[in-house]
Parts: sequence; structure tokens; C-alpha cells
Amino acid sequence: MRVQLAPFRLQDFDTLIGWIDTPEMLVQWSGARRFTFPLSSAQLSVHMYDTLGVEPRSRIYTAIDDNGRVIGHAEFLGISPRDAVATLCGIMIAPEARRMGYCLPLVQSMLELGFGKLNLRRIELNVYDTNPAAIACYERAGFVREGLLRKSVLLGERFWNTIVMAILREEWVP
Repeated sequence: MRVQLAPFRLQDFDTLIGWIDTPEMLVQWSGARRFTFPLSSAQLSVHMYDTLGVEPRSRIYTAIDDNGRVIGHAEFLGISPRDAVATLCGIMIAPEARRMGYCLPLVQSMLELGFGKLNLRRIELNVYDTNPAAIACYERAGFVREGLLRKSVLLGERFWNTIVMAILREEWVP
């Protein structure tokens, strides 16, 4: 199974917004970026600002399957060309494509892009410990747990812990 990446564009906004139907899903997707629920085109337009310029600090993608269906979303934020580091985030699989095996190919496509085209040496991510499926996917892709941020995010009356993970270029197996 292969996943192609295409630049995230204005016409993709409504699809992503439709996938994020609860405050919990918004936090799961956006992490510390603190979008407000409900997610809106105005919020995404502001978010797209860092994708502009010669050396953008962010790159945002739509994931497409072999049949041309939009099945996901992924981002690199905080791209540092000097340090060759970026944060993989915003991983989202379309509700109708979940549990069909798309997460790992999507993450692998992002690693290929990051270590190949962007010439990164380190890709890091944060994932909530309430998302064991995502954690397992990232570990299968080669990410290593580096730390735990206890009670790092408050959602309603409940705190979520954040697991910090990373993969280095020399650990990556294409």
C-alpha cells in the first residue's frame, strides 16, 4: 500500500474540518497549537501562513491512496534548515479509511520526504498516551520514545500525558 502526498490547499479545508467533529478530536489532531473548536477555514488560513516563502517553516500535505481518494493529512512544523530538524504532526486518517492500514504508509511517506527531499537529520513528534494505535504506528515506523510530559494537556476536566518520540536519519529504514 502506497500513500502519495500532495500540498494541502484551500479546497482541502472542508474535508479536514469535516473529520474533526469533537473537541477531543481537535486536540488529538492539533496538540499544543490550540485551535478552537469547531475548526474553521479562517483558523486553517492563518495556520497556512508558515508554508509561504522560499524556506517555509511548515509543510502541510493531503494524503492520497492509489485510487486517488483523500485518506489523510500530515504536516511538518518548525522546520529548521540549520539544525535539520522538524516536527511531524497533524497526522489524521479520514474516518472512512481508519483501521485499513494507511497510518504506517502515510508516516513512511513523510519520513521519505523529510529525510530525502528536506534533508532532515531528526524528525520528532508528540503523541498523547490516550492514542495507543498511533503510538504503535510510530514505533513500527522506527520512532523511539524519548520522554513523557505528564499531565501536559487539559481537556475538559481530564489531563492527557504527552509521549515525545523521534527518529534519526541513521535509524530510518526506507
